[in-house]
Amino acid sequence: MGVVDDLKSELQAARAERQWVEADWQDYVTYTAPDMERAFNRPSGVAAANGMSAFRQSAARERSRKLYDPTAVWLLDRLASGVGSLTMPEGFPWHGVGFGDPFAPPPTQADEEFFELVRDHLFRVRYSGRSGFALANRSRILSTVKLGTGVLYPVENEGNLADIRTPVHYRYVPLYEIFLLVDAQGNDCGFFRVRRLSAWQAVKEYNGKVSRRVKEDAEDPKRKTNEHVFVQACFLREGGHASAADLRKSSFESVHFEEESGHICRRGGFFEYPLVISRWDRDGLSPYGSPPQAKLMSDIKSLQGLARDGLIASSQAVRPPIATHREERQLDLNPGRTNPGLIDEQGRPLFRPMIETVNPGAADSQIENIREKLRVGLYGDLWQTLLDGNGRTATETNIRRKEMADMIGPFSTNILAGNENLFEREIGILGRRGAFATGSPLEPPETVLEGDITLTSTAPIDQMREAGHFEAIMGFQDYLGVATAADPSILDLHDRDAEYDLTRRALGLPAKLKRRPEEVEALRSERAAQASQQQQIASAESLARMAKDGAPMLKALQGQNGGGNDLA
Repeated sequence: MGVVDDLKSELQAARAERQWVEADWQDYVTYTAPDMERAFNRPSGVAAANGMSAFRQSAARERSRKLYDPTAVWLLDRLASGVGSLTMPEGFPWHGVGFGDPFAPPPTQADEEFFELVRDHLFRVRYSGRSGFALANRSRILSTVKLGTGVLYPVENEGNLADIRTPVHYRYVPLYEIFLLVDAQGNDCGFFRVRRLSAWQAVKEYNGKVSRRVKEDAEDPKRKTNEHVFVQACFLREGGHASAADLRKSSFESVHFEEESGHICRRGGFFEYPLVISRWDRDGLSPYGSPPQAKLMSDIKSLQGLARDGLIASSQAVRPPIATHREERQLDLNPGRTNPGLIDEQGRPLFRPMIETVNPGAADSQIENIREKLRVGLYGDLWQTLLDGNGRTATETNIRRKEMADMIGPFSTNILAGNENLFEREIGILGRRGAFATGSPLEPPETVLEGDITLTSTAPIDQMREAGHFEAIMGFQDYLGVATAADPSILDLHDRDAEYDLTRRALGLPAKLKRRPEEVEALRSERAAQASQQQQIASAESLARMAKDGAPMLKALQGQNGGGNDLA
């Protein structure tokens, strides 16, 4: 119980430190992301007893109670879709594998082919039908863009160790369940995950290793759906190290316990940090990120207020409040209806509108100004600029793509930074299952075993950055064409092999398109031999032609010389 009591105290401290973040999340969900975590979308915010409480009343009314203008909502939806397409598009290898040491020698052809083999295998594992990666990663991106932080949880498939197609299950973790911990340098070092599970779910989740009360609830048909709070605590293990082979000495320790009773349901650990965390923009050393609309919330709230007032003004202009002569008189404003007794003897009406100076369009210009600010602040104008690109030249299109990479690039780097933990976790799981053992299809070459392997980003947004290299190479080719015409020796300064490698990497082409060095050497030797043979044949033909053409001349000369002697 001592360990659980200490963990409960740390959990309480993590909850207290996150209160100010939860207040921001409540605003984000209310005004910009009504489709996100339902536990935030209520007056009491994340302090709700459970995430289903929002459905006890009208969920639609709760989700849109302060939403009168959807501009920020659809701008964030478009931004999330665009960021997903630029950083982690489905059906596209958005990262590669390479050496992590910046001073490591360039990878050989065999190294690059092995890296691509591992990359392709990882993508097959992720996008298999049972892994759950596509849906979980989509939710992670949405949470990153709309709330500032997204969490993905790769769980090893311990139920079937022989399943090579799905060794990892990917699960999205909503923010109201997770409490993140960082060290003094801001590095992720642990977390608490608080979940409410039905009694029968808990028994299945922990293989029956739950408290007696939970077991009794699970065995009773009337109480099997009673919910209980379970906590997973993950923290750095004292004495643990990354190269450990025994899980009891791994880098991270994990404890699952019931919050109310303190009963420990499971103890284990992780060799790698188990969470994949992406943040839109980091606020200092905070465990949680800041979303793009954080600096625009005053404008967003003003827009909602103006839109609400405009709606009220429109209603008052169409159906204004009416004042009548007598209190008991009721005015029937339906078309064609008669209202007897509501005019006097002179024909003057005994009723009149109480508000006659309503202008429904008075706030239109202010509303449009705020919308324009949101389009700029949430990158809506950038997407529209690219959509309206018909008729542009290739150079103009590349310039626009480069602008997008420069604007979205810093934030995409924050999102992709979390993928290094994803790669380490996946490689660790595959390695412990023997995927890189001798004789395996993924057996690495000796040079790879000696180096530090990491993820290299090759997402479309990285290719946009690399497009500048390709454009520079094409411009340099034009220069070479002009310079070579004046001085052919300038080609001696140019390394065409290095140019080919740089162009191939800039365009994101696979290494298998390039032949091995020994194959290139053999082709060049064969080409040189053929050229030498052709030169010898041409020389022999030239000599034969000279001999054939020179024989009559030699004979004539000999005849002339002989005739001269006879005359003498």
